[in-house]
Amino acid sequence: SVAVAVAVLGAGFANQTEVKAAEQRAPQAKGTSVSADLYNSLWDENKTLREKQGEYITKIQNEETKNKELDKKNKELDSRVTDLIDVIEHDDQELERKERMYEAFLKQSKDQVNNLTAEKDTLAEKAKKLEEDKQISDASRKSLSRDLEGSRAAKKELEAKHQKLETEHQKLKEDKQISDASRQGLSRDLEASREAKKKVEADLAALTAEHQKLKEEKQISDASRQGLSRDLEASR
Repeated sequence: SVAVAVAVLGAGFANQTEVKAAEQRAPQAKGTSVSADLYNSLWDENKTLREKQGEYITKIQNEETKNKELDKKNKELDSRVTDLIDVIEHDDQELERKERMYEAFLKQSKDQVNNLTAEKDTLAEKAKKLEEDKQISDASRKSLSRDLEGSRAAKKELEAKHQKLETEHQKLKEDKQISDASRQGLSRDLEASREAKKKVEADLAALTAEHQKLKEEKQISDASRQGLSRDLEASR
């Protein structure tokens, strides 16, 4: 690591300083005060450099620890962003499927209502015409008794059809009420899906902002570490 390399270089630098100080001991042995001062000066300088070296190494190690933590957080955020994107895509597909089902069901219901209305109108016209024919038949019942009997039978048959149609119409109304209730349920489900989608998108935006902030903090940390490395290089 960078800290180990710096420690090795620092140790080499300190050894060089000690060698220089040791080289000054020969004059000191002869009792020269200038050599002793020079030795003490080199010793103090070496001690100061060692202290600065320790501070630089500590700072670099701290920056490396921060960078590792930032890298870990970035990986966690990337994983969470990927999971949220998958959730959003699944919710969109489910929402589209429910909308298609609702539209198809609504179209089928409208077609059934239109067909039943047309059939009911046709039957009403037939019933009206039959009533008119009956009035004519009543006016000439003596000469048209056989026709009147056939008309009555036809009327009964028509009334039976009318009753059947009314029953079917009532059933269709009930089915429509059930359809309306189902549509309201689908609408609530769609609204809930939209709200869930909004929440997921909001969470995604927050995570993206946090991810960007961590990237900026990492860039600042890298710049700080480079500055410390340059300072250490300059001190050597």
